[in-house]
Amino acid sequence: MKRKRTLVQVNIPEDVVVEEILEKLPVKSVLRFRAVSKVWRREIESRRFQERHLKHEQKSREPSIVLVKRRLYDSGEAGLTTLSLGQTSVSLDNHIHYPAVLNPEQLGRFEFVRITRSCDGLVCLYSENYFMLSENTCMYVINPATRWYRQLPEARFQALAPDRDPMIRFSYPLLGFGKDDITGIHKLVWLYNSDCLDLDGQTNTCEVFSLDDTNNTNWNWRHDVIVSCPHPILHGKYPAHVHGSLHWFIDAGTQVQVLSLHLHTETFMVMDKIPVASAPHGCITMCTLNNRLCLSEDKGDTQTIWSFHQDNMAWHKTYVIDLRSTLSACIEEEYRFTTPPLASLLDHRLLIFDSSDSHTTNLVRYNPTSKSFSQFLNATSYCLAGAISYSQSLISLP
Repeated sequence: MKRKRTLVQVNIPEDVVVEEILEKLPVKSVLRFRAVSKVWRREIESRRFQERHLKHEQKSREPSIVLVKRRLYDSGEAGLTTLSLGQTSVSLDNHIHYPAVLNPEQLGRFEFVRITRSCDGLVCLYSENYFMLSENTCMYVINPATRWYRQLPEARFQALAPDRDPMIRFSYPLLGFGKDDITGIHKLVWLYNSDCLDLDGQTNTCEVFSLDDTNNTNWNWRHDVIVSCPHPILHGKYPAHVHGSLHWFIDAGTQVQVLSLHLHTETFMVMDKIPVASAPHGCITMCTLNNRLCLSEDKGDTQTIWSFHQDNMAWHKTYVIDLRSTLSACIEEEYRFTTPPLASLLDHRLLIFDSSDSHTTNLVRYNPTSKSFSQFLNATSYCLAGAISYSQSLISLP
């Protein structure tokens, strides 16, 4: 005699499904669930859910990598490649191309491309008119995980740089990207030495672009932030964002210091007693690891990294990386390309962008405990302008 099966219907509240299940799924999976219902779509596209999903992503999954190609394509477009780190595999994904504002007569002439470090899974792709010979510009805020992007107006620096005397060379200032922790507004900040554009007034000039979704009808760069610092910025160094502030190196004459911009008050302060104060400018970098501001110094054979602890307001030596065993080239001279680790992985290994070889670029996992390493990506150096890590997120701007 067959038993009759009894079906028990279990009603799971939608808010439980969305908050307790969907926020734990990868971005691509969550995007598919928007088609289930209008309620689910509205919840998934809410900033509250997106921020909860991002926090879970940062805690439970390895960061992804953006590789940026150094030059605009012949068509005048910039392109990205994203790399996802799995437990046993690595997957590459080529992005759509982002068109620049073109001057047909100058197409193909030294249009270099840069990318900012990530903030909440967003990055900014922008052109670098390095040799002052090109008027081709591009600037996009991009979410590499969702493929969302928005083009932004060029900054004053981009507009004025090509007008300079091309025989006068200077190191290019790099764009900063961060978030006001009080209002949640993301901001792009271009801080550079005023004399590189023959601007009068302050030693440094600050341009700010607020990605304010409540006032997106009037998106423009502002130039009203006063830089209360008499010392010039060290160009060519990536600024670092942590805890609602952006940080740059400054040349104080006899030593290097850190200049910090609080993104809510838009005021500056100087950190003068830093562990790399006396190091050569070409050997220092800064980054964010484990949600802390970090400074690094390359000494040829080793790279030492200090992190700033806010609980006791002190710098602590965190890592000493054996560069000879880690990098692909045997270092006989001063380390040519000074780059900090891209990220700290969940198993406490470091992800390093190795550009010490003039012909190839590698991504390396480094174990600071055993001082061992493993290479997992090799690319031709001239194709890449750099690599940055990011956590995949759903965040976009209206």
